[in-house]
Amino acid sequence: MSLTLALKTALSGIQANQSALQVTSNNIANVNTVGFTRKSAEFEARRLDLTGAGVNIADISRSVDEFLLRQVQEQQGSVAALSARERFLSQIQGIFGTPSSDDTIASGLTTLNNDFETLALTPESESARFEVVNNARKLTVQLNQLSDSLQTLRAEADQSISSATAEITNQLQFISTLNARIAEAQARGQPTGELRDQRDLALARVNELVDIRTFESGSGKISIFTSSGQTLLSEGSALTVSHTAAAQTDASIAYVQPGDANYPGPIAGIFAGTPDLVNGTNDITTSIRDGELKGLIDARDTLLPNLQKEIDRLTAVLKTQINTFHNQGTAFPPPATLTGTQTIAATDAFSGTGSVRVAVLNQTSGAVVEFVDINLAGLGATATVNDVVNAINAGLTGTPASINATGNLVLQAQTVGQGISIGENTGAVTVVGGETRGLSHYFGLNDFFQANVRGSDYNSFATARQASSTTALGLAGTLTFRFDGTAGVTVNYAVGDSLEAIAASINGTAGLTAQNITATVSDDSGGRRLTITDNFSITDSSTLLSTTNMTVDETSFAGAVTVVSAVADNSDLVARGQLNLTAAVGATGVSVGDGNIANSMAGVFGTDISIVGSGGLSTVTTTVIRYAGQIVDLQASLAGDARTELEFNEAFLETIVFRQQSDSGVNIDEELAGLIVLENAFAASSRVLSAVSQMLDDLLNSVR
Repeated sequence: MSLTLALKTALSGIQANQSALQVTSNNIANVNTVGFTRKSAEFEARRLDLTGAGVNIADISRSVDEFLLRQVQEQQGSVAALSARERFLSQIQGIFGTPSSDDTIASGLTTLNNDFETLALTPESESARFEVVNNARKLTVQLNQLSDSLQTLRAEADQSISSATAEITNQLQFISTLNARIAEAQARGQPTGELRDQRDLALARVNELVDIRTFESGSGKISIFTSSGQTLLSEGSALTVSHTAAAQTDASIAYVQPGDANYPGPIAGIFAGTPDLVNGTNDITTSIRDGELKGLIDARDTLLPNLQKEIDRLTAVLKTQINTFHNQGTAFPPPATLTGTQTIAATDAFSGTGSVRVAVLNQTSGAVVEFVDINLAGLGATATVNDVVNAINAGLTGTPASINATGNLVLQAQTVGQGISIGENTGAVTVVGGETRGLSHYFGLNDFFQANVRGSDYNSFATARQASSTTALGLAGTLTFRFDGTAGVTVNYAVGDSLEAIAASINGTAGLTAQNITATVSDDSGGRRLTITDNFSITDSSTLLSTTNMTVDETSFAGAVTVVSAVADNSDLVARGQLNLTAAVGATGVSVGDGNIANSMAGVFGTDISIVGSGGLSTVTTTVIRYAGQIVDLQASLAGDARTELEFNEAFLETIVFRQQSDSGVNIDEELAGLIVLENAFAASSRVLSAVSQMLDDLLNSVR
């Protein structure tokens, strides 16, 4: 019996060492395989009663430090987020240029400033007028291209989010399949190391895309959750993670969070499971804190919109400042026709103060043919645009004022060889709250720039960025909306009202909803802002509008700004001089050598003005050129910081990956050393087997 037991014992040694040799062979073969972890055959003594009876392979285990593995996966997610952020910031810097380059918007503004200064010195120069128009067109094209590029990048980020969610779903389904196979193998006592390697590799990819947490049950199956606790994979099934990319992107559309009154917005959320498009209960967008998805979301919803807001604000300031002076001036010869850029209707409310002069001039000499001074306040508290038209026509020969088929105010000289000129004088037309414009500027009759996003500046108004939309503003008063020749519709607000409450009051006022006047509260660069849309004028009995800096909604201005087509086609229409408000009929109203208005427009670029904070920039008092430079500087700084942070995190990732690979990876030297031990053990067991076999043969032969 003892020889038979010895035979079986030697045989178990051969089998066990053979299995261990197979494990070593597999380790060596997979030394360069991504995700492969070193396997070890664990020997276990076999006993018969209390007597040693050989050896078994108890298990084939993985050499894995689970804590270190999770640390590597989490760091890979951080690097993926930073990499996505850095990629978009680098592209932005490539588009906007560096502070030292000479093709930035700041340099374009400087060139235009120089052109206006030259025109002010030589207002009669045709080449000076051409340079002003030519370089102004180049600047607007540059702004248009910058805006288009930003929205293209936003669309790219949104498409990438959709692709990433599809990959997450595929990986979750693969992990679910591996869960079942691991549980089955574990129940049968079979090795699970190779399956766990595959699962860890899939988990690593999910972690690169989105931050997750995992839990492993006793059966070997894992469940996966987002950092906020949303289930992505239960032990038995995987949820579908999805995002439908927007059909188009522009500066006016944004992702709206669940709980917002405007949910869902034009940009869809990221959903775990069947999308809840009503309440967004499974919209995980805002709970994603790391991974490539986080970087893409930040690019789409913060980095790129912030920059868009900054160049929209720059465009709005430039447009308003230049148009303010251009509308105070006139070209020489004065144009026969002035056509407004703002879309209006005869019944639109009109509220103004002061006096404005509309004059008819001789185009050759600049002499005054006739004029009318209009008392804007005298038009009445319920005045309309039609009252303005009638007042102009009542004071001049014929009917020079009219509203054309596209809804623009037109002033037309009635006699060949005559032109129209406007002197803004003390005239001030209410835009919103206490913000006013001259009559010509209000209608855009002599604009240099236009940015007709909505047909009219007066179709949408927005507050500046506010820290919160739910905190009480501490103000009380009455907003009065006028949209026709009536006294208007009022909305009261109380001390305890927030932006949300005021928006609800506006939307709950029947007289306003009947006119399609609506209020929305939306995200704006880490804050919130109130936007009120459709054609109306609005005044305030208190300080709500001034406190929140409500003004013309400038969203998308950079993408739409152009030089007014009439001026772009004919540089002679650039205003250089100014109507002499003291000139009597027959006296010179404007002269060819007058460069006062050109000089005023040149002064715009070097004059400090208060520019309300937008995007990543705070409220600042500076010039438009310096503000443009700040935009470029900020983007360069963000790109540099992102690059530095990415490099640091990549270096840290390399460090912990090295530690993890040292712990879990295959070491050829160690495997070869172990191989010698196994070879010797296998040879020794074989020799024992041979010796026992010979002894059994001898025993049998002796019996015969």
